[in-house]
Amino acid sequence: MKMQRLEKILMLSFRRKLLIIMVLCLSFGTFIMMKYLKKNTKFGQRNGVLKNTTIDIFLLNDIRFAIEAVNKIVPWENVCRHQAFQAMLLCKLYKIPYQIFVGFKKNNDGKIEGHAWTVVDNQIITGFCDTNEYIVQSVFS
Repeated sequence: MKMQRLEKILMLSFRRKLLIIMVLCLSFGTFIMMKYLKKNTKFGQRNGVLKNTTIDIFLLNDIRFAIEAVNKIVPWENVCRHQAFQAMLLCKLYKIPYQIFVGFKKNNDGKIEGHAWTVVDNQIITGFCDTNEYIVQSVFS
């Protein structure tokens, strides 16, 4: 089992390996920031206007892959808002226009549940959900 996992990792492209290492570091940093420095954590400009640019779909898929892969292996909390923050940082690094949505819904118990998801070029890259279930409170870009 471990050998198969190692073989899969070795077969990844250099960019995917690099992104996984970057996201691993970002996920730990994000965990610390969200736990102890919440006031310094901002998703970007609220209701900002997105620039219309050409997006490398393969890079976008690699970012999505890295965030999902790291989420499966880290022992610390790496919830939707953490992943959205990581995606934001990578999008800024690669100059990819992004939007982060923060929404709320009532779950089956009647409790209010919050969720954050990242959208690039009308594709969700973190926080996969049925967006129609949520009432969007804020959009950051």
